Amino acid sequence: MKIALVYNERLQPKRMARVQRLAAILQGRGHEVIHAFGDSFDASRDAPGADLAVLAGGDGTARLVIGNQPDIAALPPLAIYPTGTINLLARELGYSRDPEEFARQVERRRDPVTTRIATIGGAPFLACASVGVDAHSVSIVSEKLKLRIGRFAYVAALLALFRNWPRTRMQLVSDHGPLEAEAVFVLRGRHYAGRWTLDRAAQLQGESLRVLALPDARRRDLLALVAYALTGSRKPKGHWHVFETQRLSVHCDAETPVQADGDVVDSSPVEFALTQQSVRFV
Repeated sequence: MKIALVYNERLQPKRMARVQRLAAILQGRGHEVIHAFGDSFDASRDAPGADLAVLAGGDGTARLVIGNQPDIAALPPLAIYPTGTINLLARELGYSRDPEEFARQVERRRDPVTTRIATIGGAPFLACASVGVDAHSVSIVSEKLKLRIGRFAYVAALLALFRNWPRTRMQLVSDHGPLEAEAVFVLRGRHYAGRWTLDRAAQLQGESLRVLALPDARRRDLLALVAYALTGSRKPKGHWHVFETQRLSVHCDAETPVQADGDVVDSSPVEFALTQQSVRFV
């Protein structure tokens, strides 16, 4: 196969070594490997005729690569080699962290998983997004701590908020009409913040956005949400709002950060939408 291997040129050395190891394995198995950098990769220009694009990184790398394409339809089938912090997409799609096993996976060419592109203010997101205290915690995550302790840096950031807990009223408008909340999660997959689950019905192939809105986001409400996620999200609290929609607008009483796939990408007011554009993962 002709494979475009796309990654961040400024990767931390250990992660870069894993990417280079994967490149060597793919080449050793007879594949043509084209190296490209995520912030400038244009599939139609840099990898015409490629059979596969391997995005080596986390959810943010995948979001960046897809969002930078002048023509999303020009992307070949995609695979995610997980070298990021959370790796929700790779977890959702079952990609291995072991380079040998990953190479075998992409060679098997399973039936593609097609996912429609969801957007925040016109920019893509792939796995999950939120507005409220969760996004506030993402906004103060230490990048140095992320490199040291991985996803637990997000837990540390959330704990740091407990002294000055942010609460903001939000006005939501979906396909079902208006609604008030203090925290909202927009989900395209089952996993959230790692192996945990906020909505068992959410899936990448879904034909709508799955939304979880909390009427209140006090400390005890977030602790209840954490317990819900850790125990497999069998049944949401009776006063929580869980619904599907094609579009969702969020207006807050004060400017509030918006996170997508583990990075702050916008601030309120913001519009979420599910587009007709799609990508394929193999």
